[in-house]
Amino acid sequence: MRTQAVAGIVFANSHDECLEPLTRVRSMASLPFGGRFRLIDFALSSFVNANITNVGILVKSNYRSLMDHIENGVSWDLDRKIGGIRLMPPYNEKSMRRYDGYIEALYGAVEFIKRCNSDNVVLYDGCVVGNIDLGSALDFHNEKDADITVLYKKIDNYKNDIGAMTFSYDLSGRIKDAAFPKTFSGTAATSFGVIIFKRSVLLPLLTKAYQEGKKHIERDIIAENLNCLKVYAVEHKGFAAVMDSRDAYYKANMALLNDRIRNDIFVPSRPVFTKIRDDMPTRFGINSKVSNSLFADGCVVEGTVKNSILFRGVKVEKGAVVENSILMQGVTVGKNAKISYVVSDKNVEFEDNKNVIGTEDKVIFTEKNHS
Repeated sequence: MRTQAVAGIVFANSHDECLEPLTRVRSMASLPFGGRFRLIDFALSSFVNANITNVGILVKSNYRSLMDHIENGVSWDLDRKIGGIRLMPPYNEKSMRRYDGYIEALYGAVEFIKRCNSDNVVLYDGCVVGNIDLGSALDFHNEKDADITVLYKKIDNYKNDIGAMTFSYDLSGRIKDAAFPKTFSGTAATSFGVIIFKRSVLLPLLTKAYQEGKKHIERDIIAENLNCLKVYAVEHKGFAAVMDSRDAYYKANMALLNDRIRNDIFVPSRPVFTKIRDDMPTRFGINSKVSNSLFADGCVVEGTVKNSILFRGVKVEKGAVVENSILMQGVTVGKNAKISYVVSDKNVEFEDNKNVIGTEDKVIFTEKNHS
């Protein structure tokens, strides 16, 4: 497949409202993940590993940190004269307001889609964590001469207010019907926000849906056209998670403590790229105790850390205990403090002797720069 045969579009603000307070000052796509990454890294890495080098990022609000992270795209080899990466803000000549819904957001990129000179367009939610083999999915899409191909996971016992698209399909992989339940028991094929469109199919469908005031790509474009379009499904059998709730974000991070899942995400043949920040190695004190945890560079650990993920520059002082927690860049845990089941945003200071104790069912989230 030639490089410019496919273009990619990322929705940077997918489900922002579900991850407050973490998304109060940043877009979903720029949310830190796994000790050293941002969510956008997984989408961009999936694109470049499939030789997709013409990428547009649809942004709505709070995208300064995303701009700082992406810069000119050099960390993903997307600093190019032809194609490359571009951020597309929410305003255009016809509208001076932020978009409402996926269809209006995508219609704001209609000129990008028209000019991208590609056969296919991959739409990618910026809230997806996983190492997605887009090359194989595109091969399947082309072999079937599909109009639309939906990537899916088999999900057990789903419950979420978002209402993901579930569907059944025939032996060839063609989708027969679709539903949008907010809960189900058992197992169902469920879309996780990565969809391939023929560009020639996407443009008229998008224009029509926009003119009719529709909002949802899966509900208002895909589900409504199953009978008249060739819509196929291809399964992603590895790890994939959608950050559509606090619980989902916490569990996806903590899943990295599992060797099998970590090895499934960080595949040598399809690396996950990110912006590199040089720092000194993490230092562990003589009396520190550490088990089943991940550490970024620049941490100083003099206390106890168990089943946790620490981002760059976190300090755990003497006598402090951190368990089952995610601490972002610059967090300090004071002497003899205890932190359990906490997701802390950047630059938070937990004072000496302070206890912040959540539970597995009720994880505590703290705001950035809070003390």
